[in-house]
Amino acid sequence: MLRSHVDRHIEAMRAACARHGVALPGFADWTPAQFAAAGPGATRIRDGGLGWNVAEFAPGEFERAGLVIFTTRMGDHAKLSSGRGRLYGEKALFARDRQTTPHHYHRVKTEDVINRGGGRFVVEIVGVDRAGEPTGEPVRLFKDEREIEVAPRGRVVLDPGESLVLEPYVAHGFRAEGGDALAVEISLANDDANDNYFLPPLGPQAGIVEDAPARFVTVADYFRLLAR
Repeated sequence: MLRSHVDRHIEAMRAACARHGVALPGFADWTPAQFAAAGPGATRIRDGGLGWNVAEFAPGEFERAGLVIFTTRMGDHAKLSSGRGRLYGEKALFARDRQTTPHHYHRVKTEDVINRGGGRFVVEIVGVDRAGEPTGEPVRLFKDEREIEVAPRGRVVLDPGESLVLEPYVAHGFRAEGGDALAVEISLANDDANDNYFLPPLGPQAGIVEDAPARFVTVADYFRLLAR
């Protein structure tokens, strides 16, 4: 993806956050130079996987299959078994109208997805077994205070303010309908590198092509800007 496109997609999410009253931390605005000069703060951001991620799930087709993510906080998933410490995470998610995120599931993470404003945030559900194969069975989930049963590949529509609980081995795909949608994910601390299983598996993510000076910093930039 072109750097100019990455920055444009981040700007679109920043505008949506402003419209819907979702404030992001100050480091969301950092330039590469500010990040590189931030010392221990930048190290904590890098090690926690915080900040911007512009995900393109099909090469060259971001407008159809993509998502902009800003991770505001993420605890240490290695400490989950201790039951102590920061065992939670939070992300803001931005999908353009009719843009999709492919089905994926987690083996450890439970998450709440909350529509914070804009269009409908639609979640399509597929239950999978421990091998990651679809079970073909309905799935019972909580939508806010109500327990609902969702048929295989059934859709749960979240209007602004509504939320859905997604437990392990419940594959879910996202889609915005009726306008761009801004959502928030609140979850267990997650190992993003090893606990995201896509159906079918995704190929390697393409790098960023530097066609313009970067205005923002993404998680893909951290190890270039900040040596361990």
